[in-house]
Order: sequence, then structure tokens, then C-alpha cells
Amino acid sequence: MADEAEEFWSAFESETGEKVEARCMGEWFKGGGTERGMWGLLILTDRSFRFKYMPSENWILSLFKRPDKSSLQKKAFEIVVPRGDIVDVIAPKRDFLSRVFGPAFPRLSIVCRSEEGNQTHSFSVDPNNGIVSALERVSAAAKAGAR
Repeated sequence: MADEAEEFWSAFESETGEKVEARCMGEWFKGGGTERGMWGLLILTDRSFRFKYMPSENWILSLFKRPDKSSLQKKAFEIVVPRGDIVDVIAPKRDFLSRVFGPAFPRLSIVCRSEEGNQTHSFSVDPNNGIVSALERVSAAAKAGAR
């Protein structure tokens, strides 16, 4: 299994020409909504931030299928945000009560420039994962460069 993962990340870096700095699993919420999101890979590279959704089905998931699958994405897709387009990263700090009574994986919002103006992507991600702090550093560097 470790060899397969190593091959995947090596192929990813070869195909994109980008060096992976941080990665984890995360849930993307289309339009920042509250409905069930889609799980995929969150990847921060030396040039971009990516969310990579690859649909798959396993026997455990098939036990819990919802009758209406119309809201689920059936095709792979990827969100790619160049690092220079990241305007802000909003990762609320959690106090004791929010860690105990709040969701296990809180929301993380990434605000980025797009042709239509600023756009916000909302994710649920483990706050103890290194990708959150890495994205906060990217955001801080972008803000410092804008001054």
C-alpha cells in the first residue's frame, strides 16, 4: 500500500511539474453550503492549492448508499488555485468547548481571486493536519506582499 501511495505522489509531481508541500483528505462543500460534501484530496504544492475528487465505491460505502444519488458527483474533477491567487485563508481558532461540542473537522475557507471577483471555497479538514498551517503561511505571505 505504501508503494502505491508513493507511486501516486511521484506520478502527480511528474504530471503537474509541482512539488507537493502538504496533503490530506478533506470534504469540499459546493458553494460553501451545509449539505453533504464530497471527499477528496487537498494538496498544497509549491505553485498551487488543489482539491482533487476521484469517485470510487467500496463495499462499506455501498452499505450506506442513499436512495437519491443525484446530488453526488459521478465524475472526477479538480479545483486548482494558483498560490498567487490565494487572498485569504479563514480557519477559525477553536476553544475547548468548540472542540468538544463542535464538529470533528471544522470548516476551512479559502478566498481566491477569479475572473468573476473573489471566490470562496469551503472545506472540512482535520485542524491538526499540517495543510491548515501551511495554507495560513501562504495567506500571510500574500498579505505581506500586497502591502
